Amino acid sequence: MTYPHRPGGAALASPVAQMQTGQWTARKPNAVQHAPVPARRFEALALLPNGDLHEIVQRAPSHPVFESAFAALARGTIMATEDGPIAVEDLLPGTRIETRDAGYQELMWIGSIPLAPRMPLAHMPARLFRIPVDSFGPARPMPDLMLAPHARLLHRSPKFHEVVKDDSALTPVTAFEDGYSVIRVAPASSVNVYHLAFRDHHILRANGLEIESFHPGNDLTSRVGGDSLRLFMSFFPHMRSIADFGPLVAPRLSAEEYENLIAA
Repeated sequence: MTYPHRPGGAALASPVAQMQTGQWTARKPNAVQHAPVPARRFEALALLPNGDLHEIVQRAPSHPVFESAFAALARGTIMATEDGPIAVEDLLPGTRIETRDAGYQELMWIGSIPLAPRMPLAHMPARLFRIPVDSFGPARPMPDLMLAPHARLLHRSPKFHEVVKDDSALTPVTAFEDGYSVIRVAPASSVNVYHLAFRDHHILRANGLEIESFHPGNDLTSRVGGDSLRLFMSFFPHMRSIADFGPLVAPRLSAEEYENLIAA
């Protein structure tokens, strides 16, 4: 960049304030360069109102809002259905799955992504969480359960009343990692992880342990908007709007809130 010529003496004799207000040709400030959000392949299968199955396979941002809809249950998780125990990878929309409070409910949607060392989730390394038999009580779980990072467990504690006015809350599995009852595991190769959605938010039993079905939360529009929100909703063709997700069946705690309450 070439600056206009100014006589040295006049410039040096000018007070600093005058020099700062002079008509200089300045470089434009460098714009903040935001690294592009990487994209990944997401797959989903939805049950449409007419009874047809609709497959969605498309790329979307590797962002927690998107990944939370696809990364809760690892391959091999056993769900109780009207037809008996079925592994999550063998489920199809239309299958009736046992819920804690509403009996058997029709599965409306199942989403899946691969999780591997070279395909980590946004802002976190590729990892799973193994919960050995009886870690949370007799047959909770049974057998061992492997969960993905966006799974939430229904947990009970009288301390929860301080935050959610209830003695039970949905808490991220990451909050329970202790190397004994919940063990972090790095997958050596690609593992498919899944999530399930129904007409309403439900508490399910995965290998006998209570977890939640997918719900984007009540703050979705504050986390994504515009084209990103439309892209997110395109993965749920059986829904007309965000309101169709309905209310949360139980309050949620963040991992930080849980840890602070337990430590108090």
